[in-house]
Amino acid sequence: MTVWLESTDAERTAADVVTGSAELTKDALRLIASAAPAPLADSDLVKGLTELGHRATDASRDATLAGLDGLAKATDGTLVRRVSEEGAKAAYEMNTKVAKQLLKSILGG
Repeated sequence: MTVWLESTDAERTAADVVTGSAELTKDALRLIASAAPAPLADSDLVKGLTELGHRATDASRDATLAGLDGLAKATDGTLVRRVSEEGAKAAYEMNTKVAKQLLKSILGG
């Protein structure tokens, strides 16, 4: 995922990254399902598993966005805060010190 995110030319908000990652995951599920031999790809089992994967991906996306929103509200914007909203998309800004600590814990440094 990091390579894909780094390959974009434009800056991306946290909400864009979450949504984009969910769409990338669903595209991968479609690709895997379509690569199966026709009798298997057309089976109800593969169609059902693909749909289940899409629903799980959407639920994860929605939970992550809700978590960002909840964190912004709970901390009155001191850790992350919503900086814009356009329809169902919301952008978040994170405190620089917190962002550095988060990256350090994720990347192990």
